[in-house]
Amino acid sequence: MSETPYAVLTPYPIPDALRGRKVVNVGDGFILRAIERLVGRFAPARTLSPRVPLSSAEVDTVAASPTTILAGANQLSNGWTIWPGLSADEVRARRLTLVPFGIGLHGDAGHFGAMSANTKAILLAMHERIRFSSWRCPHTVAWLARELPSLVPQLLMTSCPVVHGEALLGGRPFAPGTGNVAVTVTDRGDFWQRETSILDEVARLFPRARRTLVLHQNWSPPRPFENLRHRWAQTVEAQLDPHQRLRRHAVRAGYRIVVPADADEALAFYDSVDLHVGSRLHAHLLCLSLAKRSWLVPVDARSAGIAESLDFPLCEAGGVANHLAFDFERVRLRVREHFAVMQRFVASLPR
Repeated sequence: MSETPYAVLTPYPIPDALRGRKVVNVGDGFILRAIERLVGRFAPARTLSPRVPLSSAEVDTVAASPTTILAGANQLSNGWTIWPGLSADEVRARRLTLVPFGIGLHGDAGHFGAMSANTKAILLAMHERIRFSSWRCPHTVAWLARELPSLVPQLLMTSCPVVHGEALLGGRPFAPGTGNVAVTVTDRGDFWQRETSILDEVARLFPRARRTLVLHQNWSPPRPFENLRHRWAQTVEAQLDPHQRLRRHAVRAGYRIVVPADADEALAFYDSVDLHVGSRLHAHLLCLSLAKRSWLVPVDARSAGIAESLDFPLCEAGGVANHLAFDFERVRLRVREHFAVMQRFVASLPR
């Protein structure tokens, strides 16, 4: 893969200033790698984080790049400023070419009501310098169109780049096997009932499968020999945090635990599985891209638009069995339609 001259703003690497408060999400890495498949590899020196204000040298890097890709995922909200402290005046004064690529609405309620004046000004300034912008789902585009109707001709609904995999686009049949099943969890907020229901149902549905619980965010790193202690030792409940409790529940239900070191290790792992169930949207999209059957249990509103556009069902926790007969060729049809839009978008990027 050749190196691109573009810069990228991605939430995947955690800046030093936020270490200990934020945890890497390998799903953000899936988005980054999917964009690289389409435009080329990003140089480390041009890979920046939008989580913290950019230094003057980093802004110089953005200004010197023919394009700076804004690499997903669900960043768009009523107060979005690309990075903290950015203004429309700076976008214009520094002639910054900022291109949204597969960005979606923030999933939490209250983050996408009326758009702030500052966010509107930044989006308008950005679109003065680009032909098109890429958005993840029709709900995202509809909100933007409502708030900024003048941008409608430039808003492309490309879907998420993660789902545009060669296996799915090329027609590889969906894998029929059930010998190796992955379950992803979203262990934040009030997750216990949802995630244990998923784990328990998958154990019932696929009792002979090799079942793996995959952690996309390592909130509470497993300790050495933790699985053995969960399986055999009598652990005092009060000594476990919620993440440890969930892992103990999984181990006692016959799961092994996988904590990928990074997105590349996670991508290699998913390539080896037969089937996926879980609440992580980007694990779901990745498995679909690999032509592997996958069922998604939503955590919040961010899944609704992409499910609608890709024509896959959203399952209730413990209710995946109701959707096992789903025809995944419906998803392939929609992804091919959206990929044509994605190709149009990529061809429009400033060179």
